[in-house]
Amino acid sequence: MTTHAYSQLYLNKSSRTVGNMLHDAVLVFEMNGTDFLRRFIQSNVAEQIENGNPKYIAGKSGLELFLEVMENTTGQFCNAELVESYDRSDVYWAGWMLTHYQWYSAYTFKSILDTIPYGELIGLYGTLHEADIQKSYEVLDAHFSQSESKLKTARKHCGLTQETLANKSGVSLNTIRAYERKSKDLDKAQFDIVMRLSKALRCDVSELL
Repeated sequence: MTTHAYSQLYLNKSSRTVGNMLHDAVLVFEMNGTDFLRRFIQSNVAEQIENGNPKYIAGKSGLELFLEVMENTTGQFCNAELVESYDRSDVYWAGWMLTHYQWYSAYTFKSILDTIPYGELIGLYGTLHEADIQKSYEVLDAHFSQSESKLKTARKHCGLTQETLANKSGVSLNTIRAYERKSKDLDKAQFDIVMRLSKALRCDVSELL
């Protein structure tokens, strides 16, 4: 059973805010959606939402999140004022759906976007934006079930079982399973863990991240 980082009572507010943030980035400030979402992940704002920080899931506007992402990734403070009026575009929906699925699955934003890139998510708008949310979850779950993590790909290439990799690397079996399911993000693992896995798999660290 998935443990959610915050109550469902805050989900609509959180998902609307991220949708508004992405709307501002792409449609108002004319940024590339993929590039902005990369900044969103790098900025620590994504992690605050993943962890259910009340300040981020319920205390900020979409514009405030956008400005914080940009300040954290460029080091430059931008003062902008917008009247927040959104037309529920495909861009807004992508941010809204991304947040809903992150809450539902407990995958990191990075893991989701590594599996379902921004362009593909936008492409699902036509068929899913009026669908029941459970149907949307099922479609995104299917993407994950069809996609392998880099760790799993490397392990299978070496012909190792998860149990054998755990024994060779000294990394626990449950941890390896979590990284392969993408419920934990290997990019955020202690460097020692990544090094032990890469050594056991005889590959470069970059091949796992």
